Amino acid sequence: MHAMKDWRQKGISLKTTSILMMMISLIITAGLVIAAIRVHSSFRRTEESTNNYIRMENAATELMAASDYLTEEVRHYTVMGNRECMENYFHEAEETRRREHAISVMESELPDSPALIRLKESMAESIDLMNREYYAMRLMLEAQGDTDLPETLKNIELKPEDSALGAEEKIKLAQQLVHDTAYNEQRASIHSAMEDCVKTLKEITLGAQLEMENKAGRELLAMILLVFFQTAAMIVMMWLTTHLGVNPVLRAVEHIRKDQELPIVGASEFRYLAGTYNVMYNAYKKSIENLNFKASHDELTGVYNRAGYDLIRSSLDLSSTAMLLFDADKFKSINDRCGHETGDQVLIKIANTLKNHFRSDDYVCRIGGDEFVVFMVHLKHDPKKLIESKIRRINRELADESDGLEAISLSAGVSCHPDIKDPEEMFRQADIALYYVKDHGRDGVCFYSEKLKGKTKP
Repeated sequence: MHAMKDWRQKGISLKTTSILMMMISLIITAGLVIAAIRVHSSFRRTEESTNNYIRMENAATELMAASDYLTEEVRHYTVMGNRECMENYFHEAEETRRREHAISVMESELPDSPALIRLKESMAESIDLMNREYYAMRLMLEAQGDTDLPETLKNIELKPEDSALGAEEKIKLAQQLVHDTAYNEQRASIHSAMEDCVKTLKEITLGAQLEMENKAGRELLAMILLVFFQTAAMIVMMWLTTHLGVNPVLRAVEHIRKDQELPIVGASEFRYLAGTYNVMYNAYKKSIENLNFKASHDELTGVYNRAGYDLIRSSLDLSSTAMLLFDADKFKSINDRCGHETGDQVLIKIANTLKNHFRSDDYVCRIGGDEFVVFMVHLKHDPKKLIESKIRRINRELADESDGLEAISLSAGVSCHPDIKDPEEMFRQADIALYYVKDHGRDGVCFYSEKLKGKTKP
């Protein structure tokens, strides 16, 4: 009775179950190996053939898409006059060259295929059509007075009668060249030929697939009995795995989403993990309760306080972070002349101004009387110009006395380097840069660099 109770508490070992499952699977699989080798060789041959035809089918489809794309771009250019459309056209025709790539793929796979011959004929017709499109684009450039001619169009000369036309008439002629019946009929002929080619390739691909299925079906017939037994064994194995491992994990996920402790169910290994998680979960909950808003935020300004600053800097990726250390210029004189209540209002104004000029992802901290730190996070580019601009705007706003508070300015030192790893070193660099500003007139910003190396805070 005691052993039964102990087993129910600990659960079945997933390790033992897995070993048993593996042994059963190996025994059944041994009977399938010989048949599988025979099927493998058959599949290899048919798979290679099918892949070849699929590549050709994709190439033909790509050719059609490229042809349609060229038509759309030249038509957009003649209608809207947007040079980008013309540049897209030549990028496709001369750099991407999807049509030429499609022909190359087919030549490498089936050089004597009737479908390839028809594709080449379509390609020749498409090239003839491009000459008409070149002429239309040259007309548009002339009409717009655009002298920056693509290299291909430099050799296109307008007929004297077309060259003598006015700008609007040239545009109308350009539009007509790529929209009239002759153009549409020629394009429709090319499109039809491409569709016939794609259809032929699909029929060939389907035939190859059917042949593969029939051949594989004959080879697989001998394996059905073994597969039947293996399936029955796998059902039992899957049920055990689901019951002991999967279902407990799924239930655990739901409890985690609901911020609850995990149920102690399933395999013995999972029960151990769930018990350990519950211990850490309870410890985490207690930590969260201790680290509340009041503990991590400055009561006066509402930004992070020193405790919040310490927590934030220890969790940041410093390689993509800039630390901005601010000091209010001549703040003591405001306190002395106007009183601490006014000084507090100035500090609140500084904090609000900093929050308004940085992203919600950034962190604003008050780490001393009139000292503030801003962490700019997830930086992808050099932030120097951005930071300089922000600080200029911040100081302009702080200089505004329309709210009844005296004007004040901030001096800022910045540390930002992708190789820095120590938050203390980052603060030291920002501090040196800050006091460089303080020594050189205040109301500005300095970025720590090698020229400041060796300097110390006054």
